[in-house]
Amino acid sequence: MKIIELLKNSSCEEIEVFCQNRFRENLIFFQQENSAIFEALQKPSKEYQLYIGKEGVNIINLQNNAWLYPLEDGQSTMLTIHENLAFEPPINDKWNRVCGNKMSMMDERFPYSSIWVNGILNFALNNGGVEHYHLPSNFLPNLSLFGLGGGIFLQILVEKYQKINNFFIFEESLDLFRISCFFVDFALLFSKVERKGGYIFIESIMQRNYALNFFASRRISTAIMRFELVMYQTPITQSARALVYELHSQSLRGWGTYEDEMKGIINKRSFTLNPMLIEPKRVNAPICVVATGPSLDFLLPFIKENQGKMIIFSCGTALKPLLKAGIKPDFQIEIERHDYLDGILREAPLDNIPLLCASVLDRKAKEVAKEIYMFERDGSSAANLNEPRFKVKFTAPLVGNAGAALASYLGSDVILCGLDCGYKKGVKKHAANSYYGEEQEIIPEDAYRVDGNFSNDIYSDALYSLSRTSLEETFKILKPFSILNLNDGAYIKGAIPTHFEDFELRSINKKEAISQLKSLFKDPKEEQFYTKDTQKYLFEIIVFKNKISDLFKIEVHSKIDLFSKVDAIYDEISAIERKNAFIGILFGGSLSHFLYTLALASIHLPYDDMQSFWQKAGELYEQGMEKMVGNLREILVK
Repeated sequence: MKIIELLKNSSCEEIEVFCQNRFRENLIFFQQENSAIFEALQKPSKEYQLYIGKEGVNIINLQNNAWLYPLEDGQSTMLTIHENLAFEPPINDKWNRVCGNKMSMMDERFPYSSIWVNGILNFALNNGGVEHYHLPSNFLPNLSLFGLGGGIFLQILVEKYQKINNFFIFEESLDLFRISCFFVDFALLFSKVERKGGYIFIESIMQRNYALNFFASRRISTAIMRFELVMYQTPITQSARALVYELHSQSLRGWGTYEDEMKGIINKRSFTLNPMLIEPKRVNAPICVVATGPSLDFLLPFIKENQGKMIIFSCGTALKPLLKAGIKPDFQIEIERHDYLDGILREAPLDNIPLLCASVLDRKAKEVAKEIYMFERDGSSAANLNEPRFKVKFTAPLVGNAGAALASYLGSDVILCGLDCGYKKGVKKHAANSYYGEEQEIIPEDAYRVDGNFSNDIYSDALYSLSRTSLEETFKILKPFSILNLNDGAYIKGAIPTHFEDFELRSINKKEAISQLKSLFKDPKEEQFYTKDTQKYLFEIIVFKNKISDLFKIEVHSKIDLFSKVDAIYDEISAIERKNAFIGILFGGSLSHFLYTLALASIHLPYDDMQSFWQKAGELYEQGMEKMVGNLREILVK
């Protein structure tokens, strides 16, 4: 019997027996699958308790003996509310539909990736594709549930839908989650998701890293669309929801493309890689990392007054306002592959300031420098080419991250200036006199409030959030002696909020410290820094190509099958990247765009038979990989 029929038509005694049996089944399930939840469920109730009586099924607040669900004509409204919540999440206005990026064609800058993305979009358009999405009546791609309120609606969904691709549950009250265990068949729920794609967080059991892993490991399917239900508006639930929104937004960024990665490889191979950072060691001096956030405006006097007591890393476009203020940085940090960077450096001007840059920098930009020092930037395919013994981690997504990472490897202490990692109300995005010129004081529509370093009116978006998260990981892993955050921007865990008036720097032998720092950069050939021959990759790439090709040959009949296979292929790409970062990163970005477009385009087809659509995807995969491998072979052989 379906849950709603049982609760409507059974006696109190029959409902009690059902609930006791269901709870016992869930205890057995969680004992096997999640010991933390199993142990928590056995604690006595403190806040809420299930009620079964003449008024119907309800929940009692033990603090004030109030009903959680109101009574109408002496009867509980709990069943009615849950039945309404469970009605068709794709069209139910009680649910929020959180979508990823819209479908779009790739332009001429992506001649290889567009074979996949544009090819499948054109096929969908020519085979009945429509503007509105069409999901099968037995399938939900993703559920984000903030509170279960007893969970009856969730059991209705479990009984109705054949597959739920993945789900994320946050319940702030252990008692409320315990009550849901009287109704929800959690073993059945987990059996309907792909590859253990269900996460449950209760009270303090929720951790950012676990939530991040949920989106990172299901990057494609969670990115398409989330059906989100917020059962109750409380500060804790809203905080959890904000975190999920932030992590979901992060997961939509930084996928990269084959073309971008090849640009880095070509740039690296077109310039002599000497001198290169061989092994990091700390010098006895603090390093001031300067970026172009608006806080730089009021920190310039501090930097100027203390420039003899710290090494100054100018990051990207911070160079111009520093020079305008009469401050000559000790190193200019650059990491981007852009082919117009040389013009920016000349305009600043770079002059005789040493350039400390990633190997992927455009050759013309490197040639602007009169003195150059290079490093391998982890996270790019180029950096992993020939398997160097050392790569600088945590250099993404912004050049300020690279500056902070280098400072954390090389300096005794780190001082952050202009790394705001956020927007402040009434303030422009960048410092005055920067490359960006005049800007309006606007906070983007998709920005959300975050904890401020000094103020409570700081906002972030996906890019700034990624940057802040990367900085926090940098400081946690690399452990400089102290990190001072002088900015009126986002709070950065691990960095001490500090007003520049409240401390004084000691004197250092700056000339000697800079000399020691420069001595860490050596000839990579003499140091046998690179450990693998380029030609060996060609065979490994063919193995990779065939492995993914085999996955595209597995039959797909429905949208449920398609979502499952898309996640499976992404899993395989991620596994390969862990073993061989050069290949995984080189092809992984464009393949991710392809998989995302496949899943997204499929739900805009008003039918469920995906056989011809998936067959076309396999054909496009072969065409695109043939072109990419041919292009790569030509570059590597040169």
